[in-house]
Amino acid sequence: MLSEIKKSLAELGFNHNEIKVYVALTQLGEAPAAQIAKKAGLPRTTAISILAKLAEENYLTQHRYRGVTYYWVESPQAIASAFETKIKVANDLNSLLTDLYRSETHFPYAQVYDTKNSIRNFIEKFIAAQPKKSTIYTIDTPSAGNYSKIYSEQIGSSMLSKKQVRGISTRTLVPHGSIGTINPAKLAAQKIELRELPKEIDFKASFWLAQNQLVHFSGNPPFAVVIKHPLIVKSFESIYDFLWKTSRQSTQ
Repeated sequence: MLSEIKKSLAELGFNHNEIKVYVALTQLGEAPAAQIAKKAGLPRTTAISILAKLAEENYLTQHRYRGVTYYWVESPQAIASAFETKIKVANDLNSLLTDLYRSETHFPYAQVYDTKNSIRNFIEKFIAAQPKKSTIYTIDTPSAGNYSKIYSEQIGSSMLSKKQVRGISTRTLVPHGSIGTINPAKLAAQKIELRELPKEIDFKASFWLAQNQLVHFSGNPPFAVVIKHPLIVKSFESIYDFLWKTSRQSTQ
């Protein structure tokens, strides 16, 4: 059993001496550095250095009583708890590093969100990141009902309110013949300019363009693919401008 424990600790990143110290302390329950060092078969100074490191990493606890520092492992669960904390830190760091990753190069960056909750969070951050009085350019398919499949009408109204507060407007291209299918009340509630694509263009995907970002959005199945790259986005903006100029203006 002891050999299996040592092997597992090694796989978790403990070095040879750290394994000796941790196993010795686990067996002793609570002890000062000198006793731990003796049981581990290590010099006292080496044991103290390792104990300090393990304490800092939350693998063990220490307290000082009458001038002597005592160490103990509260529970074998301490290892799992320490790694759970590290996983949380790593996940938080992943989120922070994502925006920094290759931020000073021209290498394209893409991120995929494939759960309703992650898509809603992305949309909220996307809106919050837009400058005041800016414009979001979109191509949408009203009949697909993509947004209603991701969030409720109440959440949709909340997001719309945030856009209104920031003075964000929207230019939207929709498939030929679909303007009449849109509820006029919904159009009146938002600052939106609408045009129908030419009949010859059978476009069913949903795209957003804003602030050097190209977003491909879907409600069924739910996903959002975000591409950040100035040249790619600029190219799509040129295509969008062409489609906008050749599309029919809404009479709603």
